[in-house]
Amino acid sequence: MEKKITGRSVFSRLIFLLNVVAAFFLLTSLLCCKISPEKHWWAELIAISYPYLLIINFLFIIYWIFRRIRFALLSGIVILFGYTQLSLFYQFRFKSVKESDDNSFSLVTYNVRLFDLYNWSGNKKTRSDIFGWLNSEQPDIVCFQEYFNADIGDFPNTIDLKKLLKASNAHIQYSINLRNNHHWGLATFTVFPIVGKGKVLYEEGKSNFGIYTDVVIKEDTVRIYNVHLQSNHFNEKDYRFIEAPDSGSNEEILESSRSIIRRLKSAAQKRAQQADDLKKEINASPYPVILCGDFNDPPFSYTYHVLSDGLTDAYLEKGKGISTTYTGKIPFFRIDNVLHDEKINCISYEVPDIIYS
Repeated sequence: MEKKITGRSVFSRLIFLLNVVAAFFLLTSLLCCKISPEKHWWAELIAISYPYLLIINFLFIIYWIFRRIRFALLSGIVILFGYTQLSLFYQFRFKSVKESDDNSFSLVTYNVRLFDLYNWSGNKKTRSDIFGWLNSEQPDIVCFQEYFNADIGDFPNTIDLKKLLKASNAHIQYSINLRNNHHWGLATFTVFPIVGKGKVLYEEGKSNFGIYTDVVIKEDTVRIYNVHLQSNHFNEKDYRFIEAPDSGSNEEILESSRSIIRRLKSAAQKRAQQADDLKKEINASPYPVILCGDFNDPPFSYTYHVLSDGLTDAYLEKGKGISTTYTGKIPFFRIDNVLHDEKINCISYEVPDIIYS
């Protein structure tokens, strides 16, 4: 007797086929973080899609729970297989308790976006808001990316920060100098004595670089790396497309897609080389290391995979929930990190709910 095929069974088979595809790409994304974009740039696109693939697979699980629960095992097994990757996206920690330690110190990493020099946010008070927040926090160490200082004019940031912060010992390096009085670069301010400093140049990229600052904390010397890796450099047109990908003609949609992919490809390849160069520097450090800064790549990327090897992620140690440090149009991305030597113990981790930068 022939089994009658109904529209309902055809639909279930189609859903299951789509589930297989989603589970396959989720599994692939777990492996792509180990593949350098220099050789296979497409691997980066799959790797950083992990949060969205994860959500899709969770939706399939919910669907099959109400239909055929055994089919939910497909996505469930793949998600459990990538539990380590899942922990990079979400920390199942219900509360964060700040421990007391006489030897503790506070560290902030902050891409200040030039203190809103060009008034991107439309808020002329941005610089004073950032300064006000820093004054209330008074961190022992603060690492700035996209730092700007003007020797004359309205942005004498170095002078003002040294007056404002208890962390007045500064290590500042610039990549761009204009008219000998406007400077763009990186800066590390600290309350601790600075006993050594240096600049980390990458083979790939001229404006992006890193600095290291050796400080004496109690009786120990620690090397702090403050880094800024290659940005994707999306323009306003790219961001408009990301916000509304279905707007415009077919030709405009195709061209916008190509533009974004080109930028992602170029930036991923540059970051891969920068990460490799930086990792060599870190491995040669004579002191315990703290690596912080703007990676411009999420934790599911090759960049993070290389740089976190042998170091402890402060978010994994004491963070909770989803840690999002990118305040732009693409959600779920933690592109700013604090990684540290296993000899250093993290006692709390926080991403403040501020959007000044």
